[in-house]
Amino acid sequence: MLLVARWLEEGARDDGEVSVSVAAVADELGLEPDRSGMLAVMAALGELEDRRQVRVSWPLGTGGSEALVSLSSDLRSDARRLFGR
Repeated sequence: MLLVARWLEEGARDDGEVSVSVAAVADELGLEPDRSGMLAVMAALGELEDRRQVRVSWPLGTGGSEALVSLSSDLRSDARRLFGR
């Protein structure tokens, strides 16, 4: 849900892309502010990717803390229907 909220806040681009800071997401979710929190977020992104809900790329490599997430068309469609965008 956090990814959808971020996507909507950033203007709900048609391609479904949203940039996320892994460290910021970990902080927003109340996870540990160390490597374990970031790894938990990365694992969650991987799980969503396995379910084909998102596609994740790492512009700075997987060691970077910035992820580019593309929401699936179904997820974008549902979000637009629910939130009127």
